[in-house]
Amino acid sequence: METFAFALSVTGPIFLTLLIGYGLARLGLLSESFVDDASRLVFLITLPVLLFINIFTAESALADEWPLLLAAALGTLVSMPLAWLLAKPLDYTDRSAFIQGAFRGNLGIIGLAWAAKAYGSSGLAQAALLMAVVTMLYNLAAVSLFAFYSQRQRFSWQRLLRDIAQNPLIIAIVVALLAKQIGLVLPQILLQTGDYLASITLPLALLCIGASLDFSLLRRSSVAAFAASGFKLMIVPGILLAFGWVLGLPAQSMGVLFLMAAAPTATVSFIMARAMGGNSQLAANIVALSTLLSVVTASIGLALLKFVV
Repeated sequence: METFAFALSVTGPIFLTLLIGYGLARLGLLSESFVDDASRLVFLITLPVLLFINIFTAESALADEWPLLLAAALGTLVSMPLAWLLAKPLDYTDRSAFIQGAFRGNLGIIGLAWAAKAYGSSGLAQAALLMAVVTMLYNLAAVSLFAFYSQRQRFSWQRLLRDIAQNPLIIAIVVALLAKQIGLVLPQILLQTGDYLASITLPLALLCIGASLDFSLLRRSSVAAFAASGFKLMIVPGILLAFGWVLGLPAQSMGVLFLMAAAPTATVSFIMARAMGGNSQLAANIVALSTLLSVVTASIGLALLKFVV
């Protein structure tokens, strides 16, 4: 019972914050324009600052985390073709949205928030490094999928590499690693200012995600949406944890690996589906459904993991 209480203390506040954002939006207290501006602020400024500060001030070095990063990368690479096989019975135009919804998690907000709540700044630093590795794989797979299944756009290595190089989250992580490697010393006033900006990131981002959710879509959820959500919330974490076990990860690293893998489908999957000619309705259903169910699956999974590891 104690382990489940710990798990619920990690996932519960995050989910309640999402619900508060959802409720405030329905009451008209969070306008669409505010959510757009706040989301842009988080993506361009406060989240990169959060990632930089936590990696730069972390006690562990990148070399210490290679087993965690390897487990995440291998697990993700295995999950992708399995999701593709699961999508084979679907209509051709639905497959890209299904596959991306089945493996692409909301690492940048919900995954980081869970890791920070469970393990503090050290867990957040580990999660940030994991996010950098997995996000690159996500982008490569997502663009390739939509280009393959869509008649509207073709795959472009140049566009993909440009998108990765211009991603402010990846830039912040790389700069932090370089600064840490060369032994850069930053004035305390800059670090304190960074902490102020970083502290607003996760609450503001969670409110924005909650405000953007449309649970009315759940009434139109299909078998495909349930299958993709189930794969994302249960199969993907199981695959990544298997690699973590093989590589002998310690308890905290296994916990971070699980929480990042168990995060619900990223909202960007809906944006990409709409922009690149995929089934945006299916993508939206997967996002809403996986977000709703993730509080249950992640809580149970974290409780079991804490019990056995």
